Amino acid sequence: MYYFHRPALLKKLLFQKSLLKKPVTTLTGAFSLKVGISATLLILATTANSAGTQVAPFTYGSWQTSHAEELDLPNLRGQGLSFAEQYENKLLGEWSLRNINSRAKMEHDPWIYETIKEMTWRLNAQARQQAPLGLVIIDNPSINAFAAPGGVIGLNTGTILAAGSMDEIASVVAHEVAHISQHHYESGADERKKALLMQIGGMLAAIAASAVDGDAAAAVMMGSQTATMNSSMAFSRSNERDADRVGMQIMNQAGYDPRAMPRFFATMNQKSQLNQTANQFLPSFVRSHPLSNERLSESQSRAQRYDALPLSKQQRHQALFDLLYWRTQSTGEHVSKTALTTAAKNSVGAKLALMYWYGEQQRFGEANELYTELSALPATQRKILEPLLSITQSQILTEQNKWQQAAELLESQQRLYPERRDLRLYLAEALTNSNQPAKAQALLKPLTEQQPSDRYAWQSLQLANEKIAKTTDSPQLAKIATINALRYRSHDQLWSGRYERALTSLTQAKQLTEQMQKTAQASSARPLLANINAEIKAVKTAKDFKP
Repeated sequence: MYYFHRPALLKKLLFQKSLLKKPVTTLTGAFSLKVGISATLLILATTANSAGTQVAPFTYGSWQTSHAEELDLPNLRGQGLSFAEQYENKLLGEWSLRNINSRAKMEHDPWIYETIKEMTWRLNAQARQQAPLGLVIIDNPSINAFAAPGGVIGLNTGTILAAGSMDEIASVVAHEVAHISQHHYESGADERKKALLMQIGGMLAAIAASAVDGDAAAAVMMGSQTATMNSSMAFSRSNERDADRVGMQIMNQAGYDPRAMPRFFATMNQKSQLNQTANQFLPSFVRSHPLSNERLSESQSRAQRYDALPLSKQQRHQALFDLLYWRTQSTGEHVSKTALTTAAKNSVGAKLALMYWYGEQQRFGEANELYTELSALPATQRKILEPLLSITQSQILTEQNKWQQAAELLESQQRLYPERRDLRLYLAEALTNSNQPAKAQALLKPLTEQQPSDRYAWQSLQLANEKIAKTTDSPQLAKIATINALRYRSHDQLWSGRYERALTSLTQAKQLTEQMQKTAQASSARPLLANINAEIKAVKTAKDFKP
């Protein structure tokens, strides 16, 4: 992997802000990982570029290239993973995901997540039959992306802000998908498997250290690198080149411009050189890593074999990037009102972000003026903005406690895009707060079935059931809703690595269920108790897992 990060504390969720305003537990003192040896991934800090490009209309989802070449993947015959190895990788991926969730400051905005997830799943589908295990977007300004066995893919917001296009972001994700699809972390000798554990260990150690002190993260990694660099470099060089090559093929088949990969390499290379000139911290692993002039030259030569994207597709990509860039700037509070106002003269994405900023500042009159202006655009231009325009307006309405109006606005979009996770989450929040929690629950349950690690959906389900318990006239339904709220809270706690709290929530749920068995509600209690026992077993298994 050629990027790294230094995350801090977990960011609040956009909806029900009081829920995640509580700080995530951070580590004090030294952080010890039981993975044998704690080693490093790569740190490469960068400054964010501005991106205020005027955009053109596009149609959501019209990404598929019409002349995709056949993906030229190496023959892995004889190197396939057994069922036991696949299961082990799944456990390792889940362990990594829980640890990252517990120690990194996350960007939870559902629209940003949906946009990056759609890209990631599309790229992944070109090379793998299995969907990724999970996606994490870390709210950190440095350039970084990483992958772990089982299909965990991570991306820093700094990567979005340093990129100049969706294609450049896609080049980062495609590189990580290539690592996973080529089994770079699983196949090979025991030394390589050991290197994998050291790499994950170093990543998690740095996340924990940077939450307390950025310099501590540097010290953690520098101390562990010396012992592992010599044994891992040959492996790293070979696989980085392989991931570059396969990543370009994946991009081409998914409808992105492979020539964006060397462009982003050049940005990273320039930043690396500036850091060295300024004597800023740069691990020795960076200086000897394959991100070299040779690798940059190879990627530029390889990229020339691909044709440029049609102008219409470039415009669609740039339109989406304009929205993504400024949404990331505004939700992460990385931009001022002055910068937004200036950029809004030429960027629709910046104008929409300025509307969001006004809403956050309780300046609803100015926010509504921008909404009226954007809503009056011709249909082809307005289509660029949806569903983000409606989402942003719904957030402004909820700031004014106009939950029913927000729900009506979001329902119209959800009917157009029923598959979108972000619309389900925003709509569920509005329904719960407008006394329609049962409808909210119906929207949310499919999300947790599709992605069991979806903490936002579990928290939303908890809130919906707490609302049911408080508002229903049925004592039986109130008790069941209370039990379910505890269960859903335990799932959120499990995926954030808070195992003891998850067990406490489930123990409380079990006690309430056992009380139900002694009443006329016994028939309802039996299936609930079976589910709770299975969930307790799952938490204990996760808690006891050691790579």
